[in-house]
Amino acid sequence: MNFTARLTQTSLLGLMLFACNPAATFALGQSNDPTAPTASRTQSPIETIQIANASSPQQLVSNFCIRKGMKVENYFETSNFRIYLCYNRANQLYYYGVKKSNGSTISLRARTEEGTGYVATNGTYDYIVTGANLSVYKKGKLILEQRVIRSL
Repeated sequence: MNFTARLTQTSLLGLMLFACNPAATFALGQSNDPTAPTASRTQSPIETIQIANASSPQQLVSNFCIRKGMKVENYFETSNFRIYLCYNRANQLYYYGVKKSNGSTISLRARTEEGTGYVATNGTYDYIVTGANLSVYKKGKLILEQRVIRSL
């Protein structure tokens, strides 16, 4: 990538960061302040924007659901996943599980179960999220459980 392309990419990234969160200040490149946050060379612009917005779960889930033309129901975050629960225009609940490491997403119809939480099923897999944990079961056997670290 030539210098002009790098400069344009850096400028656009800075503009996107500021537009998404004007209060966030990121040093994109060199800084005289050794404590100033910088954008990692291996970090994608999408990851950087997610970090800038990470201070507001309400804004994060609202933006996610609204981009899909849906209404916000709830949001949960674990160390590895973000779970968005949104209602479509037909008032059907959807579960969106997003893996933080690579952005891969699963989209499933969901339901609420009294005493259980939100449940989404994909074949033999059940995804259950509560205010405390995200649990994934395969054929009724627990295969993954992560503590919820943030929610609405």
